[in-house]
Amino acid sequence: MSQEQINATTLLCRLLERNKAEINGTALREGEQKSAAELLLKERILVSGNPHEWITCPECRIETARVVRETSADQILLLCPECEDFEAPRYHRETHKVPLQKFIHLLLNGLNLSINGLKQIEPDLVWRLGTTEEKRGKMLTWYFARCLYRPEIANRLRDQIILEKTQKSCLILTSGEVPLPVGSALTEFDVRPLFTVGQIGSRSFEFYPDRQSAPGAQILDEATPGTTLRYVRNKGKVYIDGREYLLEPMQQRILSALIDDRDHEMDKEAIKTACGSESQRFSPSKAFDKDETTKLIYRTFIRFLPEDDRYSLIIPNDDRDWLI
Repeated sequence: MSQEQINATTLLCRLLERNKAEINGTALREGEQKSAAELLLKERILVSGNPHEWITCPECRIETARVVRETSADQILLLCPECEDFEAPRYHRETHKVPLQKFIHLLLNGLNLSINGLKQIEPDLVWRLGTTEEKRGKMLTWYFARCLYRPEIANRLRDQIILEKTQKSCLILTSGEVPLPVGSALTEFDVRPLFTVGQIGSRSFEFYPDRQSAPGAQILDEATPGTTLRYVRNKGKVYIDGREYLLEPMQQRILSALIDDRDHEMDKEAIKTACGSESQRFSPSKAFDKDETTKLIYRTFIRFLPEDDRYSLIIPNDDRDWLI
């Protein structure tokens, strides 16, 4: 291990605990974090974000200065009420953020887990990384979560663990510190901070052999879908809370039409045309009004907007990575 990698991992975890996982260019390029930030930039674990138009003046450090324009590739012209106009390094207006999906893939690589077992539980906050078989046939389900100090995030992960029945066979990795706040929903679970079990590497998160047991073979059968529309088109079915429901042909066409629409919102006539229906009494709701099971599918994935006389697709959290 190197001290540079340790420092970079510590900085990475601090950024992951921020709501936007973001840092401004001034903090990144100046001060004690500079070398750690440079390593994260080199490994592309930090990427460029949206530049600021207003920044704290780098001269007086008090007033807010306006970015007038860029004067060169690495210089900008600023206008400060106190310092007036002057040039400064361009990095003062820059922002950098952690690309969360790439970071999750680094964790998967470090644990030798396939992306097939990955499941996003809460968008950009909580993931199930996969399930492995350890020594003596013991199963171990891996989770990663940011911001576990927030009660709603800890509660969401606990609910998912209970739903998947992995209370006694899970390991939670987090970018935060332990112990968790008093009263946390996860105080009885095995929660390990990333910066204590490994360090950032070039193509994976490198786990310390003496602090983290090596995962065994991955068990992909454990990666049961939660609530998802991923299988509507190719398999004619949906999943709701891990349970499979087969679709009738018209139900499949209605959901496919809403999935394909750019805004995932259509009126009845547009859906009828997309489905190729010639029925005078065509209605999306009636297509699902067969029994309690089909009504459940309708309520889970379709919402009628009476004020607009349109039907809107309800996008599950598990599908936000490809439908939004």
